[in-house]
Amino acid sequence: MSEKVKVTVVGAGGKMGTRVTNNLAKHVDEIELYFVENSEFGVKAIRDRGFDVTPAEVAVPAADITVLAVPDSVIKVVSEGIVNLLRPGTALIILDPAAAVAKELSLRDDCTFAVTHPCHPSYFLDQDTYESRNDYFGGLGGKQDIVMALIQGDEKVFEQARKVSEIMFEPVVNSYVMGIRDIAFLEPTLVELLGATCLYAMAETVNEAERRGIPREAAISFLAGHIYNLSANFLGILDAKVSDACQVAIGLGNRLVLREDWKKIWDDTVLDNVIATMLHPENPKI
Repeated sequence: MSEKVKVTVVGAGGKMGTRVTNNLAKHVDEIELYFVENSEFGVKAIRDRGFDVTPAEVAVPAADITVLAVPDSVIKVVSEGIVNLLRPGTALIILDPAAAVAKELSLRDDCTFAVTHPCHPSYFLDQDTYESRNDYFGGLGGKQDIVMALIQGDEKVFEQARKVSEIMFEPVVNSYVMGIRDIAFLEPTLVELLGATCLYAMAETVNEAERRGIPREAAISFLAGHIYNLSANFLGILDAKVSDACQVAIGLGNRLVLREDWKKIWDDTVLDNVIATMLHPENPKI
């Protein structure tokens, strides 16, 4: 980026807003950064970091790229006002695909809209420092990948949004561009509906192992080591096969742990109903 890009982060005092603005603020030669925040706690957090807060009515029209770092559940309301303030030809980035897939994100034909989301540091990535190896979320030095999608708009503006996104989640190894529903199938389907559910069950099973007298540290070590090994095996990173006995156990687990029809989570209708329920749990659709 040869000229400074003006970036406004809405929700800059929240958890995600803090992470992305901390990284953006490191690039003073490339980024002119504006912080927008309404909550008293968030405003204080921003000022405690040594930054000023700018009203949305000033910061958004000034921006080349506006980032909505707010919870999915409020994007429908927040985006109505923010999108009206966008300068024609600029971009809006959201950090999760749910609201866009549910058509709760306000849009304009004269602006570009994109979604970006971090993959989070993988245990398959070779980190360089102790701090980066202990950055489980990302944004604090741990290498990670990101995924991005163009919701609508100009490809050149999207490329600028892509570069800003790589700074927001730096250090980024790969930024993968795909369709917005593809990202939605990654989250919630892949990593929340299936992955988080299975991992939560594993954590509960560790508790059960401890209840039965197995040392908790041993159970965690045994589980974590096998997750690493089996992940490499099943994802094709390790050129090996699990034992015949493990294959039998997997077959039994599919009957005893997973529902026989679990793969229906990849149906489009299920995805839409899951997202609608996640955004509005008071009115479940599934």
